[in-house]
Amino acid sequence: MAWLRWLLPPVSILVLLVSPAAFSLCRQDLARALQQEIQNPQWQRGQWGMVVRDLTTGDLLYDYQGEKLFLVASNVKLTTVAAALDYWGANHRFITTLSARSPDRTTLRLQGSFDPSFSSQDLQQMAVRLAQEGIRQIQVLEIGGITPVRMEPTWAIEDLTMGYAAVVTRFSVNQNALNLKVIPQELAQPLALRQPEGSLPWPVVNETRTVSTAEAEFLESEVRGQQMIVRGQLHVGSEPAEMRIPLPQPTSYLQQQVQRAFAQAGIQVRQIRLVETADPLPDVLVPHASPPLAELILPILQESDNFYAEMLLAALEAAQPGYRQRYLERIGVPVAVLVDGSGLSRQNWLTPHGLVTLLQHIEQTNDASLWRRSLPLAGRSGTLRQRFRGTAAQDRVWAKTGTLRGVVALAGYVEPLQDRPLVFSIVVNQGGQATGELRAGLDRMVVLLAQLQSCDHIPMRVNSNF
Repeated sequence: MAWLRWLLPPVSILVLLVSPAAFSLCRQDLARALQQEIQNPQWQRGQWGMVVRDLTTGDLLYDYQGEKLFLVASNVKLTTVAAALDYWGANHRFITTLSARSPDRTTLRLQGSFDPSFSSQDLQQMAVRLAQEGIRQIQVLEIGGITPVRMEPTWAIEDLTMGYAAVVTRFSVNQNALNLKVIPQELAQPLALRQPEGSLPWPVVNETRTVSTAEAEFLESEVRGQQMIVRGQLHVGSEPAEMRIPLPQPTSYLQQQVQRAFAQAGIQVRQIRLVETADPLPDVLVPHASPPLAELILPILQESDNFYAEMLLAALEAAQPGYRQRYLERIGVPVAVLVDGSGLSRQNWLTPHGLVTLLQHIEQTNDASLWRRSLPLAGRSGTLRQRFRGTAAQDRVWAKTGTLRGVVALAGYVEPLQDRPLVFSIVVNQGGQATGELRAGLDRMVVLLAQLQSCDHIPMRVNSNF
């Protein structure tokens, strides 16, 4: 870090390298330090954007290309969650129903409502409750909303084949995915694959193996036509791992899960009929409520779950088309081009200023505390659990990550030990470096924010666009 030459003597540099949490940076020196980082020759092939504001006063502390539109990857999820909380509130629940045409109840309808958390266990409970109503036979069981919602055509082929892209249906079970238990065997033998919710609906090619502790562990999947390929390796004697493989065409899987649940509850279903509807039949027999929205946003923000994010946007669009865009405009983010809920598309564009404005706005709402504790905490939770450990940023940064090939982003809040809270957005596009290197450079800038102190000087407002 070249700027340390004029801030610290050589001995202090050694202290910083050993104990970064012990170093402090005066607020009026922040802009110059960040500018030195961004101008590092290592980053000159990339397009960087960064905005830092005092969260308490709103003062602009640093701005580098803050009005430029960037790909921000999963930072898009911040807009999806914020709009959903604004529209429904934190206590909203999505209701899945079993309903009937009275009085004979020969035709029943299982109707979904974009509940991303609905599972085989939930379906089983609904079937058991229906059996407790005295129903042992159903002539026709309609399943409403089983056809996939249009998949975003701008998602990358690699995301589709590798299983990162979510297939959204109004009625889903187990996130429209195969949940595999992966179990190590004898050394050099393939890992055993088990599917807890029943038999596998598609052929699975097992390209895994059990390895010694000297080798790295990893698991990945690829969807190729009607075939799923599982690759990876686990250590001999290690605990079983879990994998979730999204299904590109989940219809037969959903029907299988429904048949299985009703059969286990002792209910004979003579015919299943798929219907495209958003409404239950007049007589609702068994409703099932999802967890509140306050809990459903956790997989989106903490683990960057694409399926949950896309289901949430689909539900919002079904309830009020275009609401997210209007919400952003209302809070002062007029420049935003958004085509999906998860950020997988490379046609999503946001500015660092826009993300900071969004984060500032939420801090002024009743959802502020919920929002803060739902974000990953540096060095502790979610997608930041392995980042910032042993630095001044650990336990002091709450932020949403974003990663695509050539794209790294981070947006959130910092609470420096010796200064007022900050709100920030940092993003790099076309970095020309490996993702790990880009992330390390971005993280160094965030650590500088965590090391900030007011000193005895008057804070400066600095705009260093050039």
